[in-house]
This record gives sequence, structure tokens and C-alpha cells, in this order.
Amino acid sequence: MGKTKIAVVGCGSMAQGMHLPNIKKHKGLTLAWCCDVDGETLSTVREKFNPEKVTADVRDVAKDRNCKIVLISTADAARYNLIKLFAEAGKDIYVEKPVADSFKEMFAIAGIVKKTGIKLCVGHNRRMAPAIQEALRIYLKHKKNPVSPPWRWDRNEKKRPTMQQEKQTVMLLRVNDDYWSWKEWAFEEGSLLNEMTHFADLACYFIGKPPSRVTVIGNKVANHTIVIEFRDGSIATIVTAANGSFGYPKELIEIFQEGSVIAIDHLLEIRTAGIPDEPFRKVFPLISGTILKDGITGYYEEFLAAQKRAVELKDNSLRPTPADKGHYRLLDAFLKEVRGGEKTPSNLDEAMKSTAIILKAIESCRTGKPVEISPSDYTL
Repeated sequence: MGKTKIAVVGCGSMAQGMHLPNIKKHKGLTLAWCCDVDGETLSTVREKFNPEKVTADVRDVAKDRNCKIVLISTADAARYNLIKLFAEAGKDIYVEKPVADSFKEMFAIAGIVKKTGIKLCVGHNRRMAPAIQEALRIYLKHKKNPVSPPWRWDRNEKKRPTMQQEKQTVMLLRVNDDYWSWKEWAFEEGSLLNEMTHFADLACYFIGKPPSRVTVIGNKVANHTIVIEFRDGSIATIVTAANGSFGYPKELIEIFQEGSVIAIDHLLEIRTAGIPDEPFRKVFPLISGTILKDGITGYYEEFLAAQKRAVELKDNSLRPTPADKGHYRLLDAFLKEVRGGEKTPSNLDEAMKSTAIILKAIESCRTGKPVEISPSDYTL
């Protein structure tokens, strides 16, 4: 179908570290524009990524009829006006998460998308990570047809009563963060809105039921536990610590359902138990494509090697190659949608659900009480 022209608006660290390299290596995309208000940033991206044009004025991008997609990677406070501008110009939009920082703004964006008919993808990229895709396949297979392995100990056998809770899903999502890595804005806005939407989204992706209530213990900026309840009784608990260490893997997800366990360790390794015909362990690639045969154990060795290099070179920004978190695959899925394919799994409808959960979570954090969630909170 030839190449599709794309613009990147907001060319900071996220764009330079992930989106711009992905665009440059994608055979179906041409980097038409880089747009940023900072002149030094524009000079850097012009030299590193060779866009056709650069500008500090978003209206230049909006007026370019040949540019079909705009990727918005600005701070979330600027996103509403940009979405409005580009949607009204007929551009399809990939926007970083969270899609909005208030209910008013979220529903206004939904109204704009509906009115203009443009396609919009929200950057909940973990949905497209290879490890998440495989874990979801295993989870849905077991949920559809749970088979209890013959070795499973059944103390009461025929006397065992039916327990409806066995069919519910319980998820534990643990996030190990190191606040020394944060930018200044993060100390004001905190991780509850800007980072936890990822994990609320993953809970919705697996459980697949409407959320009903959210409770938060801790602080909005850092160190909090989020408990999300779903209509079928399923529960997802997100535990995040900002006083951890990046000398240890960041993410561990454990899923329990009908006599089974699925553990996703830093998106590099899946371990299963209680699911016949699935191996105990599978390993997944780094973003470079390299597969560490020892999985998460091999990644510990990568951490130690990076730490040694950092000390030797006196450069503490050196870190191991990250896991594949699905950024490239989400961009590719959105391009296929723009070209007439099926809707990306990280569409606006799904993003509104996880955004509503986190906005309600902020309210719970402020009041110290559980907060109810209804479909009207995330449905236009």
C-alpha cells in the first residue's frame, strides 16, 4: 500500500527513546514531521531521525493534507487541544496515555472522536507485548475449558461443595519503581494517574468484566495499593513502590483462576501451574529481539553487567536493554487499522474504562474511601 506519512508532536524522551526509532524502522511509515516547542529538541531529532520537516507550530502539521497520522507524545495537560485540532483536520491519532486527566476532558475527547470519525489509539502498549499476548491466550484457553490436572489434591472429593469464587479471577500486579529516575513533573502529578493506567488497563484486558469499585491505600504521588473490584467478583490489586531499585525487575503480574496460576515476570518470562499442556516456563525477547535463554535469571545477569559498566564508565544512565513492552506492535496494529484493518485492542473505548478507574482511584486516595464505578463513567 506504500508508505503512510506520520507526524510526532512532542519530541521529548519518550518520543526519542521509543516512538521515533519505531517509526524510522517501520517499512510502512514515513516520518513527515517532528513538532516541538523547544528548538534544541527539534535540532536533536532532525539530526538523529531525519524527518522531512520540523516545526514548533502544530498548525503546520494540521494543514499538511499528506500527513495521515499524528502521534501525540506531549505532557497530558496539552493533549485535549491537540486531539481537537488534529481530529478536526481529519488526522488519525495515536496518543500517549493517559488519554485525559479528568472526566470532563475524557468525554469531550470521546465526543470529538465520534463527531469527526477519526481513528484513535491510546498508548497502553503492554497489551501488545509478546508476553502479555501469550499469557492472555493461556488465560482464555483455561477459562473457557478448565481442566484440572490429575495430580491436583482433592481433599474432600465428592463432598467438596461448589465454590463460585473459583471461577473469579484474582490478579496481583506489583510495580517496583525508583523515584530517583523521575522527572520534576512526576513529583507533582505522581504515578497514580500517569503510570497506573497501564496496570488498570491490563487488569481490564485479562478479566474482561465491567469494573464496579476501586479503593486506594497510600499516597497519590507514590507508594500506593489499588484494589479494583469487577462485577463478577474478580479482583485486581496493584501494588507500587517508588522507593525500590532498578537493579531489580520492575513488573511482576500473577493471575489466579480456577485452579491455575499464570505469572508474567517483567514481560520476559511466563510461568504456569495447573494448566495441562502448557509448559512451566516460556521466555520472551528483549526490545532488541534478543531472547535470553535463562529468562528472568539471565536478565539479573544483564542488570549486574550494566551496573558494572556504569561504575567503570562513571555513567549511571547505563541500564540493560529493556523487555519488549509492545510499543512497536501497537504502532503497527494502529497503522493496520488506519489502512482499513480491525480496531486496535488499545482503542478509545478500552482506554476510557481504565482512565475512569484511575480517576476514581484518585478520588478514593483523596477521601480514604472506596469509590463506586458504573458504566456511565466510561461510556459516551
